[in-house]
Amino acid sequence: MTTPDGAGGAPYQHLETLPFALAVVRDSRIVYANTALLELLGFPREEVVGRLFELFSPQQQPFLAERHARRLRGEPVPDTYETVIRSSRGERRVELSISMKEPETWVMIRDRSGRVVHRQILQRVASLGASLPGLHDEEEVLRRVFEGLAELELSYGYLVPDGERVWLGHAFVATGTAAGEARLTGQHLVDVPGTWTPMLRQAWTEGSAHGEDFAWETAQFVGPDWAEPVRTHLRRVGPLRAVCVRIDQEGRPRALLALAADWLSEEELPSLHLFAAQVSAALEAARTISRLSTHNTALTALNCLAAVAATAAEPRAFFGPGTEEIIGLLHCTTVLVLLRNEKGDELELVWSQGATEESVQPFRRLPMRGTMSGKVIELGMPMVLQADDFSEPMREHLRRHGRATVAMVPLQVRSRMVGTLAITFSQHRLLSLMEQETLQAMGSHFAAAIESHRLLQQVRGRAEELARIHAELKHAQRQLVEHERLAALGELSAVVAHEVRNPLGAIFNALATLRRFVEPAAPSNTLVTILEEEANRLNRLVDDLLDFARPPAPELYPVPLSRLLEEAVRTATSGQSRIRVEWALQPDVPPVPVDERMMRQAFLNLALNAVQAMPQGGTLRVTAHRCSESPGAIVEFTDTGSGIPPELRERLFKPFFTTKATGTGLGLAIVQRTLDAHGGHILIESPPGGGTTFRLVLPLLPQVEAQAG
Repeated sequence: MTTPDGAGGAPYQHLETLPFALAVVRDSRIVYANTALLELLGFPREEVVGRLFELFSPQQQPFLAERHARRLRGEPVPDTYETVIRSSRGERRVELSISMKEPETWVMIRDRSGRVVHRQILQRVASLGASLPGLHDEEEVLRRVFEGLAELELSYGYLVPDGERVWLGHAFVATGTAAGEARLTGQHLVDVPGTWTPMLRQAWTEGSAHGEDFAWETAQFVGPDWAEPVRTHLRRVGPLRAVCVRIDQEGRPRALLALAADWLSEEELPSLHLFAAQVSAALEAARTISRLSTHNTALTALNCLAAVAATAAEPRAFFGPGTEEIIGLLHCTTVLVLLRNEKGDELELVWSQGATEESVQPFRRLPMRGTMSGKVIELGMPMVLQADDFSEPMREHLRRHGRATVAMVPLQVRSRMVGTLAITFSQHRLLSLMEQETLQAMGSHFAAAIESHRLLQQVRGRAEELARIHAELKHAQRQLVEHERLAALGELSAVVAHEVRNPLGAIFNALATLRRFVEPAAPSNTLVTILEEEANRLNRLVDDLLDFARPPAPELYPVPLSRLLEEAVRTATSGQSRIRVEWALQPDVPPVPVDERMMRQAFLNLALNAVQAMPQGGTLRVTAHRCSESPGAIVEFTDTGSGIPPELRERLFKPFFTTKATGTGLGLAIVQRTLDAHGGHILIESPPGGGTTFRLVLPLLPQVEAQAG
């Protein structure tokens, strides 16, 4: 349908360029609709011109027709009101502004469908703020806020100022679809450092601020290195405006919450400022609850640490439970314990919890000078540092392993600094005063445990030293008494042997003379034989007394043990047909530095002792091999006799002690003195089933060992 004067023609051409939708009505019919209105409705011009009330929903048509009739009669009716209009994309909420220009009525139409949605979003934001009280944890409050804003398809950023830096603690950017609708495919960011922007400074000072260009504000925040990529990404999302509000706690600014959307304007500042107050109140309440809970948890943890420290035998028994308490209380990533070395110029890592071998490698040894740990010890106070506060290469190492914040506490006992306690967080953290005090108290327990262990070690060391000195004194006293006794015994033995040797000579001469006059078959020959045997036994006793009385001053030089052993065993077993000898001489036994005469006699005495222990015959096993524990050789004589009772073993090496009818009691005493003179020792093994093993350990001098090798 066309108008009588050619609607859409020349009389209304000047209305085509208007940015808002406009219709001209005459006689209750649209005679002109500009391009903006056609785009809003989505209908071609021929379906719009000539109609009016048919464009509105059926429920609205009677109301609009009655109001239009009243306006034509000149009755007072509102010039602006909202209604619902039909379009090709469904019903849309619009705002109508009516202007009478007789005989025409001009109707300006504004699309308010988005405004309704935006009002609903703001109402849901208010509902989100009203749901926050009652949450018992600050992180839970923030998590609820972040999830709620993302569900409302609002881009946001939570920022924590720290001096000249501003940390982006959490962020979400909603991206637009082709239809212009938002969806939850944004990007979550954590712990990104940035700088102050005009909007952030205004919000921090005044409590809220509005920014017309969110992309520009974000580019200013990230700095020149990342400005262009961020600006390009946000422009792909669409033109965004921002509102930034301040989060307060304990009457002081704590953080900033920036919201971004294409529809945000200064009109939304009061609503969002109220939301920020709701968040602040919820955080304050949660912090109070959390403080009480943390305080109780901290007291419990400190009590546990004190109990473990009091019962731990060494610091390592305390470090495990102690670091676990810290991780559970502060929710940190790793805990490191670094102690000063003995010189005091370095810190050494003695314990780590929650860390990999690679991540703690730079902390193995840290110099006291020029490091943050050294500075903490120098100042004697805790420090909370960010990764950027460290110098290279430590800064890069922390970033590579996902460490954003490092808290360090000095380990101090009175005025003595023993080390540091380092705690790392994977996210940016600003520790509260109470958390720092709790951490410092825990550090005191660590320091006390370390110092207690050090003092205990000193006491134990002194006690062990006193015990060692006491044992050495007792041993020296026993040796002195033994040496004096043996010296006296040796002098007496020498005198006795000298006095006996002369009569023995006369006896042997007399026996030789008697042999010439006594017939072999005569009964008196038996008496002569008995007398000769006893004289020989007495002569052997004299020889043993002289050997025992002779001061042991060995002349050492390397001698193959196999030769000495073969000579001694051959002499001891001569005429003993019922004694079988087994040899187990290892070929790698080097020559041992010994006095050949003294050691041959010692081997002979042991071999004779073994033969005498097997009067009915048996097996003598001789073994020689290298000593595995220290440079030297081990020689063993093992018999298959009846064994030695345990109560007699301690007396075997006493002079003149013997269990044999014909023994002198000096053979094993001579063996003992010979081994003492060579720096060796002898052991006895005699199991209940029978058999005895004498094990000789002979030291090998270093130069001999080198030659043998």
